[in-house]
Amino acid sequence: MSPATLVHSLVVGLVTGSFYAFLALAFALVLAITRVLNLAHGELVVLGGYIGYSLWKAWGLPLPLLVPLAALASLPLGVIWRGLLGRVREPLQLNSLVLTFGLGLLLQNLMLGVFTGDYRLIAGDGGPPLALGGIALPPGRLLVAAISLGTVAGLHLTLMRTRWGTALRATSLDPEAAALMGINTDRASLTSFLLAAAIAGGGGVLFATFHYLHPAAGVELTLLAIALSILGGVGRLSGLLLGGLLIGVVEALALTWAGPEWRELVVAAIVLLLLLLRPRGLAAGRGH
Repeated sequence: MSPATLVHSLVVGLVTGSFYAFLALAFALVLAITRVLNLAHGELVVLGGYIGYSLWKAWGLPLPLLVPLAALASLPLGVIWRGLLGRVREPLQLNSLVLTFGLGLLLQNLMLGVFTGDYRLIAGDGGPPLALGGIALPPGRLLVAAISLGTVAGLHLTLMRTRWGTALRATSLDPEAAALMGINTDRASLTSFLLAAAIAGGGGVLFATFHYLHPAAGVELTLLAIALSILGGVGRLSGLLLGGLLIGVVEALALTWAGPEWRELVVAAIVLLLLLLRPRGLAAGRGH
């Protein structure tokens, strides 16, 4: 592998990895605040992609407008999700798995009925590739990476620098102690679901720009979110981002060195090795 090819693979991996972290952000947020494993996470992302695709097809809106519109349109799903999970009895973790698995299947069949099984893609205007130090990258990929990194960084600053963020972090660490300190934990939980739904909806639009949409596409996204949330450490955005970048780079290098047939095997082996070496996550001991 030439140095130019290696550098290109690393840059592509970092761009892809930042997007992976963004896709897993909604899942990790709900898991950290409510301890709920949302197995319908991928379906929410795909539904957001279909919303963005419909808006793009109808009015030809640009990506910077499609993302916030899809995020706003997904907010009611956060309210519905929170209401349904609020009726789940203990053990919450186990029962939430059953509920969200069923909701995921329901959404899959709903999307199949409405949008059919045809593959859909939001095709941007693209433009000529941007040359960065001799490396040509599609401008659409760079825009996706910028939105992804901006969202992760903005949420991190919000959680660390605002009273609202402090309340969410306190609820994540110990809900009972947070309630005794006067924090409305129910409101914190609802806020996390609303934010997660918005992020999933906006992320679905980005996903639809370079991955084909189809009703069953959410399964892989859910698995990716679970792997990144565990790999990074539950509730740690820095670990989530680090894990996403790492998987993106490993995936890009595996594609370059070994070919697409080895990509998933290499990534899975690296993830398992890291979990054995750092079972508490990549960001354990480093705060949020």
